[in-house]
This record gives sequence, C-alpha cells and structure tokens, in this order.
Amino acid sequence: MSKKKVTFDINPLLSGPSLDSRARTGSPFRFIPLADVDIDPDQPRRVFDQERLQELAESIREYGVISPILVRISGGGTFRLVAGERRFRACKLLGLDTIPAIVDAQEEEGEGILSKQLVENIQREDLTPMERALAIGQLQDRYSLSVRDIAKRLGVSKSMVQRSLEILQLPDDLQAALIAGAPESKVLLLRHVEDRALRKKLIAELDELSRSSLEQLLAGLPEDSQKSQLSHRGTVRSVESSTEDQRIVEDLQQSISMKVSLRRDARKPEAGKLTIDFYSTDDLNDLFERLTR
Repeated sequence: MSKKKVTFDINPLLSGPSLDSRARTGSPFRFIPLADVDIDPDQPRRVFDQERLQELAESIREYGVISPILVRISGGGTFRLVAGERRFRACKLLGLDTIPAIVDAQEEEGEGILSKQLVENIQREDLTPMERALAIGQLQDRYSLSVRDIAKRLGVSKSMVQRSLEILQLPDDLQAALIAGAPESKVLLLRHVEDRALRKKLIAELDELSRSSLEQLLAGLPEDSQKSQLSHRGTVRSVESSTEDQRIVEDLQQSISMKVSLRRDARKPEAGKLTIDFYSTDDLNDLFERLTR
C-alpha cells in the first residue's frame, strides 16, 4: 500500500510571506543580535548537513533571511531559539551581527516549545529517525503524553509516533545503524534478532537487501537466533515465526496504530497469543472504541 505524504499546516510564524511583506503588514519581527540568541539544548535536531548549511548561507548572502527565526525571552537580555536553527547557524557562518526574529511573548510550557521545534523539522524532513525518536520520547516522558496526544500535537499519524517509541528500545548497534543512515523499516525488522554477531552481519548487508528479501531471510533463521526481547514497557515480546505472521502483525499495527505481538504455541502451532500494548488510558479507550464500533 503506497503511503501518502503528510502535509502540515504549520503556524504562520514558521513559514509564509517574505520578510518585506511582514514588515508592510506590521508583523512584530525585529532584528536581534546573534550573540544574544541561545540554542535550545532540547532541540530535537542534532545533526546538520554542512553542505546544505553552506548552500543556505549563500542564499542568505544573496537574498537575505526570508523568514524570521522564532525566539522567546530567556532572561538576562538573552533569547532562547524556538525555531529556525538552520537560518541561525547560516547567519553565523556569514559572520552577521543580527538576525530578523519574531519574539514569542507567550509563556509557553516546554511541551509547546518542543512540539513547535519538532513540527518545523518534520515538515522539512530534516530529522533523522533517531532524532525524531529521541524528541518524541522526551514529549512522552517529560509531559506524560499518550501516543494519541503526541500525534495530534505534531500532526502526524499515531503509527509514526509508535514506531519512534520502538526505536528507543532498539539495541545500541541498531540505533547506531539508524544514525549512520540505514533505512528505518529494515532496521526495525532486525529488532527480532538477538544474536549480536548475526545482527552485525545483517546490518552490513542492509544496502544490498530489499525489505522483502530481508523478511524472507529472517523467517528462515532458527528460533535460537530470534529469541524474545523486552518491549517498550518491559514485558516479554514474541518473535513472529513466519513471514505471514509478520504481515498480520504489521497490518494490525498499521490499522490500530498500536504495538502488536504474536506468539505461536509450540505444541499447537495453529493456536497462540496476540498481545496489544498500550501506554495510556487514552490509548486503551481508543482501542476499545475501534473494536466495538
């Protein structure tokens, strides 16, 4: 099934008319010293492509900053950057002294600021899967948000949020593979492989393997190589015993946007246990509504 690209309706502070048109309409932007702007340590984006950053700097050199950055007052005459870190870094590369900024006068909670930063980066498809997962994990852990709440705030599907939370439970070598640029969907398939040496070999071959061929390869592995592992909340998670079981689990997860695991009974393979994980009462209520419609 082909996936539709999500279109975000972003707060006009983050994108829209040019700086000149903002000035004509009296939008409250002003020029502030770059030296007075601090980068938010909780900013979800960690890695910046230096080549693309240099290209942005050259564009700014020629056309100026088209959209102001968004900041909030931090105290002591300084500002905390909320959105626009690429523009901020590009202006620093150019050695500029000031940058156009919109000062957000609202006293937002950290949840709102982090959400705003995430939306900006997701819209531009700049976040790596690992960066996205870490930021979504922050939203959930710091502010006790459900999967549904996070998806609503970010304007993304619940399955994307769920997938990001799964990434946080991956072993270190698989997280490192994601950071290095390995395809997210293939890396998530390897979460069932407990043998670290085998995982290392498969990680090295990911570029050469299609998703379907990787699924077939994993389905043919002995069960000793694919032992149960701990899920997001510490419960034992079963490994799908066949490609067909994997397909069923993935279709269910896509349909209900929750974590699903399937365990076959070794003594009676046609029977087994289907487990659905939920992380909040809202998630449970949402599942109940879906199942009882």
